[in-house]
Amino acid sequence: MARDIRETPILFGEDARRFMARMQERHPESPEARARRLRNYEYFLKAFEDGMRKKRAREAANGGVDPWFKQVK
Repeated sequence: MARDIRETPILFGEDARRFMARMQERHPESPEARARRLRNYEYFLKAFEDGMRKKRAREAANGGVDPWFKQVK
């Protein structure tokens, strides 16, 4: 059985100042990293769209019910 999720601790003093300073820092993305991220996004999007197209085809062939998944009511 899973344990309960603990509350997020509240930061005070120097920890809070360090956290806020770290949040203000900018971490620019390199052009190579951006291109890789966008390429991965396009790959995922095509895979998702292909999966949804197949799911809709299964539903159309089976009267609106996808036999691969239990129908939730």
